[in-house]
Amino acid sequence: MRRPCRHLLAAAVLAATLAACGDSTDPDDDPLPDNAATAVGLTVRDNVEASLDAFFPARLLQPLSTGAANDPCVTPTSAGDGDGDGVPDDATYNFTAPPCRYTGVRGFSLDVVGQLRIVDPAPETAGFGADVSLVGLRFSLSAEDSDLEYDVTRNGTVTLTGTPAGLEQAVDLQVVRSFTGLSDASVEHVWTVGFDPEETLQINQPLPSGSVTVAGTVAWNRGSEAFNLTITTATPLHYDADCEASGQRFDDGELRVAGTFGETPGYVRITWDSCGEDPDIGFVADE
Repeated sequence: MRRPCRHLLAAAVLAATLAACGDSTDPDDDPLPDNAATAVGLTVRDNVEASLDAFFPARLLQPLSTGAANDPCVTPTSAGDGDGDGVPDDATYNFTAPPCRYTGVRGFSLDVVGQLRIVDPAPETAGFGADVSLVGLRFSLSAEDSDLEYDVTRNGTVTLTGTPAGLEQAVDLQVVRSFTGLSDASVEHVWTVGFDPEETLQINQPLPSGSVTVAGTVAWNRGSEAFNLTITTATPLHYDADCEASGQRFDDGELRVAGTFGETPGYVRITWDSCGEDPDIGFVADE
């Protein structure tokens, strides 16, 4: 078992621009036109890191651990939770900014607007399941340097299932992400995200430390770019429940996003190695 670095979890959020204080990747190392490999890596990075919140639905109301899970910025249309498992029977949350405005998120200010619906698939039996729908859920990240700013908008579904031994998400999201000076990217993520805990899971309790794996497809479109990619887990991502960072709580692991990028086959490698630090993103061409 890995020794963690130390504190909590996150889900419907994301980030990036090609050289921001929140982006450690150097686009000068990107061999593809318009830094396409870097852009793919940043978009995947953000969605994977945000997926942590969907494992503990109360955290969906406080993106990237921006506040206490019991102090959300938005009121549900219905507060019913008949089985007391922390998943509402059927609640819709309409975010506006303010009050859903946060500072100090990966060096940015974050505004959250749009709609989130959370449904308990078995409202009379306590468990780990949840059906989550996102409608125009937009994260706008602003900074003193306007060239670093960007928006991410998500539509789609996340279906959570699990037992005390582990959790799994079935994800089908349509993501639109802006890039300064370039066309917006339209990206479809169809993948599964698994969580293997280091301790037995408890209903209505935050996640303990554990390992995350991702597998599926990434359909990327931006301007003339159209890439059909496959995402795999080279090394499971280690989630550190004691990491106090906002946004980045993996301290180990590697994902690969592979395919043909225009005329160049290869894969984008995303490598995490420290709590609170952005991962390295690089492109590896097939030999």
